Amino acid sequence: MRVYATVDELRDYAGAHVVTDDSPRRLARASELVDSHLLAAVYEVDAQRYPTGAEERDALRRATCAVVEWWHETGDPVGAAGQYSESQIGTVRLKRADPAVPSDIAPNAVRILTTAGLLAQYPLAPDRWVTGYGKPQ
Repeated sequence: MRVYATVDELRDYAGAHVVTDDSPRRLARASELVDSHLLAAVYEVDAQRYPTGAEERDALRRATCAVVEWWHETGDPVGAAGQYSESQIGTVRLKRADPAVPSDIAPNAVRILTTAGLLAQYPLAPDRWVTGYGKPQ
């Protein structure tokens, strides 16, 4: 299993108040979540499937830390709070959030991955980059 950030990197990114005894496990789970959003991403990897490019490594590290920080801030490690834009208990009324926006991952992680060209609305072929999503290989 790939883990994209260390506890020290989490501390540097989010602050010491976010780091707990459970941080290694949370970083592992956050790395799995980040991986699940990279299905259409195109980047070079090493034998262990870690990215070889410095930009990609940095983006995955920061996105993983952003997820753990978001979990700490929201107290919602499964992303359930972002699934609904409205809710009501009496006579049960729920309204789904925009399905085009991932709700189970930290908004900062989405921004980091999108800016790095790793999370796009459309799959990208390595020989056809869309302006703003990445650099030609």
